[in-house]
Amino acid sequence: MGRIESVINEVRGLTHETPFFYTSRDILEENFFSFCGLFAHCEVYYAVKANSEPSILSFLDRLGCGFEAASGYEISILQSVGVAADKIIYGTSVKPIAHIREAFALGIDRFAADSKEEIEKIAEAAPGSRVFVRAVVDDSGSVFTMSERFGAPPSSVKHLVLHIQRLGLVPYGISFYVGSQATDGSKWAKGVYTIKPVIEELADEGVRLETVNIGGGFPALYENHPEAPRIGEIVEFTRDALASLPYSARVIMEPGRAIVATSTVLVSQVISRSDRAGSPWLCLDAGIYNALYEAMVHQGATRYRIHALDAPEHEIETESFTLAGPTGDSLDVIARNARLPSCTGTGDRLAFENAGAYTIAMASRFNGFPPPQLYLD
Repeated sequence: MGRIESVINEVRGLTHETPFFYTSRDILEENFFSFCGLFAHCEVYYAVKANSEPSILSFLDRLGCGFEAASGYEISILQSVGVAADKIIYGTSVKPIAHIREAFALGIDRFAADSKEEIEKIAEAAPGSRVFVRAVVDDSGSVFTMSERFGAPPSSVKHLVLHIQRLGLVPYGISFYVGSQATDGSKWAKGVYTIKPVIEELADEGVRLETVNIGGGFPALYENHPEAPRIGEIVEFTRDALASLPYSARVIMEPGRAIVATSTVLVSQVISRSDRAGSPWLCLDAGIYNALYEAMVHQGATRYRIHALDAPEHEIETESFTLAGPTGDSLDVIARNARLPSCTGTGDRLAFENAGAYTIAMASRFNGFPPPQLYLD
């Protein structure tokens, strides 16, 4: 029996009120340790934005994981579960100066920047801190791209690193992000090759960087992304690229989705079944607003593999359903052409695989429907 089949069997017997998320400690631990030791001198910092549930953060902290925070609010959550300041990187390159100042007061001294203005804010609010410059790299082909909004052109990175030094800050490294849910296993290697000339030029001027931060973007295998690159393929390309650098730097990785996605299933109940234009629809007590934002049909995004938990053991006949959430909004459509047992109806429960990332973290209370409770077991 595979690990996800084991989790599905576990949730089948649970009596929690729906909807709810169920997270497997074993899978979460396995996913975290799968990143440890991939490269010589590598460090893993979980991207909190993927899922900031305190129980998950506390568990990863006990495993020895570091954390990449994108706001002072995420830092507050980390502090509330006892994460030490030296395990936190403030990794977004655009920050309110008040958040920088508060983070520094807590003992956090590693910050990202992608402009002179951001570096100057850090120098003012967090003097003497370690700063890495976020560079733009090719993120085409990723499901969610970031290069339009974040990152400095490679041609300006050297000047930004030298500006960091001039302002009494510590040039800590260069970071890049290949986008979220990347589809090309060579993208991280290409990112390293993009910043390689900058590292060489800085070395010629006597500036040696402590780290190379290859970010996140490591994909999960959703139903509509079955051919996403595996971690072994990514590492093979990236290791060769890192070996080409003029010296060996510590490698920082910031996986979010790849650690938490497959650890969690969402269990939701059918609240109504109806026929619309001759096709069967199932309305659930969880939808895109309170649980499955990335599944929004109009975005053409994530498709989750779905299990009918209450189907008869030997049910064979299936049909294609449209799944919708509980709100009064027409965009609240989770999936079309979801293949489920024909007998599925009101009161039956459905389980969505790989629902740990960007689900509860992006949930709202639209129409008053609360986000599901998360259980870690």
